[in-house]
Amino acid sequence: MAPPTTLAVPTTFDDLEGDFCNKEVFVRLIHCWEARNFKKANILMGVELLLIDSKSTTIQGFISTHFLPRFKEDLKPNTIYKLNGFSIRLSKSVYRVSPHKHGISFNNKTTFTPVHEVDYQIDSQHFRIRDLQAFTDIVDKHTDLLDIIGFLRVINGDNLDTQTPMATAPAPAGERSKDMVFLHVQLEDGETARVYLWDKIAAVFRSRWNDSKTKPSVILLTTLNSKTLGGVVTLSSTASTRLFFDSDIIDTEKLLSRFEADGKIPPTVNSSSAAVTKVETVTLKEIHKFLENESPQVANFICTATITDVMEEYGWYFISCTACKSQLERDSES
Repeated sequence: MAPPTTLAVPTTFDDLEGDFCNKEVFVRLIHCWEARNFKKANILMGVELLLIDSKSTTIQGFISTHFLPRFKEDLKPNTIYKLNGFSIRLSKSVYRVSPHKHGISFNNKTTFTPVHEVDYQIDSQHFRIRDLQAFTDIVDKHTDLLDIIGFLRVINGDNLDTQTPMATAPAPAGERSKDMVFLHVQLEDGETARVYLWDKIAAVFRSRWNDSKTKPSVILLTTLNSKTLGGVVTLSSTASTRLFFDSDIIDTEKLLSRFEADGKIPPTVNSSSAAVTKVETVTLKEIHKFLENESPQVANFICTATITDVMEEYGWYFISCTACKSQLERDSES
């Protein structure tokens, strides 16, 4: 009698070793986004992937432009795939969206085949939600891109009005939009995170905000980069950033329900301590007048101008328009 056939146990990301995997891994595609080189004419380098396996372990994947035509049409987030024949590499040292020690790359032997959802139990999401201290610990290092969840407190951006049509649409593929939205997000521990949303995710936020009859209270933002701006730790969106509101996913629903169950009124942008403002054009004279006002005030100013000079004596990051340069020189002489 022949011995019973032993069914192979599917490989998981923690089983990976060596430089190549020729075994099957069943995964769910959580998210995918374009990887572009903004220093070289915004050229497309490939597509980044965030994948999760049956043990809820995530890994970051990459498909270069050379192999992208084979897989582009099959890249559908929240779909489960049978993955085989891929290269194994060390995880990225910068802009990591997964804590796994390995990353993977597709090659000419890779197969990535959709399978029936009902046959597999794989989580649909995985977040790395952290407090503000975690972002402070890695500020300006550009290593891990972490997630936050909290209550919307301040929204500062243009065209944030349900009665006003969007002035801008998401930028075409390969182009960077000029959208920006600035947020104050109150985290569960009471700390407030200052968040800048740029480009496509800013346009998504604006569109969803304008389309919402009941304005959302809770927001979850993924893969934010921690930077120092004006001496303060701020969080900036990246190409991989996603956003979720009140009832979008279980995580945001739970936070909102928990506060309501405790008899607390979650702070929203409609409360007296919050504000929805619009960006207005002001002159340098008006900014100086604002700064000289004795009454405490808070505002964000964005300079839109043509770059005329880069003054190295003030640091490589100092870029000024003519009027700002003249004012700076006068201040330095006084």
